[in-house]
Amino acid sequence: MTGPHFALGSQPTGDRTRGAPSNTDPGIATLVASVMEHHAFAVVDLAEDEIARAIRRHPDDGDALCHSFGLIRPRDIGPGMGSEFIYRSHAAELLDRVAAGADTRPATAAELCLICCEASLRTPLHGPTAGVYFRMWLRAFPDRPITAGLADAQVHYEQLYGVQIDDLERTLREKAADPRRQLGEIECAGKHHGMRVACRYATTPPAPAPAVVDHVIAHRRATR
Repeated sequence: MTGPHFALGSQPTGDRTRGAPSNTDPGIATLVASVMEHHAFAVVDLAEDEIARAIRRHPDDGDALCHSFGLIRPRDIGPGMGSEFIYRSHAAELLDRVAAGADTRPATAAELCLICCEASLRTPLHGPTAGVYFRMWLRAFPDRPITAGLADAQVHYEQLYGVQIDDLERTLREKAADPRRQLGEIECAGKHHGMRVACRYATTPPAPAPAVVDHVIAHRRATR
């Protein structure tokens, strides 16, 4: 999924059964490696930015959010996770769960959108499934409608299949959950990004400067 505009039920094009020819050109391999490395650095920047945004939303939970970087690594659940707006929504939802003390394992709205997108390439989506897709898209990307009138369409689906949509969303979140995506016990050496901080998870409090140092400094100033 490369963007927000695509049709439900559209069919994939091209031959998806034939394997791609191998490429042994070392120049190509080097180029691919450099692109992947650049993407990894870009993701790190996005992750740190989303953590900073989450701390502004939840300042009282800043310590836990600072230690949540591992939770928001992109998950290999579809090519769309490489899109910035999709990744940001995914990361923001997980960070909000951390702040709320909620379970971070169930699939995010962005992840469910990727799953529904893949399903729509195989068969048209109808009824509660389309309702889940619309609901998740509006929740994850409210400023990027799939199609004109999406909000009105979602109201229609909610009226017809509301309870079924609730059940299917819960089922999909559980089935697509990542069991390893948990914050676990936080260990902190008292530094964030190399800076000494008063983190509630620090194993040892920041050590005060030795009193003798203060004495020596005061003595030097007095004798100048």
